[in-house]
Amino acid sequence: MSFPEHLELRCGPVTAVDLALFAAAAGDHNPLHLDVEAARAAGFDKPVVHGMLTMAYTARMFTRSFGAGSVRHLDTRFTGVARLGDTVALRATLSGIEDGCAIYALTARAEGGGELMTGSARIVQDTPEARE
Repeated sequence: MSFPEHLELRCGPVTAVDLALFAAAAGDHNPLHLDVEAARAAGFDKPVVHGMLTMAYTARMFTRSFGAGSVRHLDTRFTGVARLGDTVALRATLSGIEDGCAIYALTARAEGGGELMTGSARIVQDTPEARE
């Protein structure tokens, strides 16, 4: 079983529809994510992307590469915010293999902006054997 050294995924630009659909799916209707005036009152120029949407994009990067059951563990720390209209750039760098799981170091950045998230992931190739 081999794992690539690097994975990358770009998601966006994030639209108001993306934020509304994620808010409905997650049950997180905080106006900071949906309303320009609420975002401005909180000190942002635009609505803020849900941190968990960035996590969902991270999971997508791995499931597209290794299958739906590939993500065993995500450990992340949010370090910044993405805003409506931003494109989220994700990167995973292989840092080792433990017990058949690939360990990836993670970063997410807002393109043209700053760091959004750092962390690590434990990933397996999604095969019938891996599901046991």
